[in-house]
Amino acid sequence: MFQRINVHPENPQERNIMRAVEILKKTGGICIYPTDTIYGVGCAFSNIKKIKEIEQILHKDASRKFSLVCNDLSQAHNFAVIENHNFKIIRRYIPGPFTFILPSSPLLQKKFCEKRKTIGIRVTSFNVTRMLINVLGEPLANMSLNTGEENHGNPDLYLTPEVTNGVDVILDAGILEDGGSTIVDLTENEPFVLRQGKGEFNG
Repeated sequence: MFQRINVHPENPQERNIMRAVEILKKTGGICIYPTDTIYGVGCAFSNIKKIKEIEQILHKDASRKFSLVCNDLSQAHNFAVIENHNFKIIRRYIPGPFTFILPSSPLLQKKFCEKRKTIGIRVTSFNVTRMLINVLGEPLANMSLNTGEENHGNPDLYLTPEVTNGVDVILDAGILEDGGSTIVDLTENEPFVLRQGKGEFNG
């Protein structure tokens, strides 16, 4: 049954985060959560096969790839190949509203798909999601919610019957400032901004 859990955006209540973690861990649930950009929907990396269900809920095809929301670069190293020059770039911008495209690690390819050669990595500055990942002890396999409405930061716009029938829990931190993450491709010799979002990337 779908649960809506209200959380304080700056000082999230630990008991409410624990409720969401229990759903993600014990039942392999799907969660909607706030970030420093818009709301995302995802599952624990250990239940990564749930991504197929999320694609169906959001009507997204497999070409709209998921990213991983990690608590820091140390955790991200398990799932992405981060060379020293890219490490120096990324650490200047995290935590913050950026997604960095990097070569996927052998572990990620083994767990999900050998053909998945790249992965988007995020380290959000939003306290609710940071606490969620820290307590969970693993990254969130994440897809962004897109309602087709102008204000993607309003959680009420996401709660259609189809979503609430497919998602197990939402951590509701209220209306967020609208705007997606800035996506930066670090798989080539020079960084390339694939999408300009809230974050200002200067190389």
